[in-house]
Amino acid sequence: MNEPYETSITLRCNAEHAFDVFVDKVDLWWPKSHRRFEHSSFSLDARAGGMLVERADDGSEMVFGDVLTCERPKTIRLSWYPGKISRPTEVTITFVEKGDRTTVRVVHAEGEGDMGSLWDERVALFSDGWAAILSALDDFTGAFGTERTRPIDDRANNEGNI
Repeated sequence: MNEPYETSITLRCNAEHAFDVFVDKVDLWWPKSHRRFEHSSFSLDARAGGMLVERADDGSEMVFGDVLTCERPKTIRLSWYPGKISRPTEVTITFVEKGDRTTVRVVHAEGEGDMGSLWDERVALFSDGWAAILSALDDFTGAFGTERTRPIDDRANNEGNI
């Protein structure tokens, strides 16, 4: 099993607000560049058995992940179907409040995906994807008074490559 990819962003709001925006307003902030359909809506049913799904105007659907566990407003864990893989990876998103800020941390692991030597190649794609997604979350919450920061790729920082 390969080492998980980790990244985070710090928002200037409490964890409950950050979680609620992430889950309940996902359609408003999810980047257009990370949608499969030109005209669509996103929804996230944040309960075990729920799904993160994109629905096109014509009724087509793309399931991005299945909710494995959810502990509002601290953690949501999903199976994740990034790109063209046969088995899902696993994503855990945590919301850690400290004072008037919340760090949103994403840990993206192989899960059932078991990609072996392809993992590093996939991590490069995950890095770009999560940077865009967390930046969009930051931009959306920034419109409501959060401090603007950019995602931090922990793997890059640990290797000295920022």
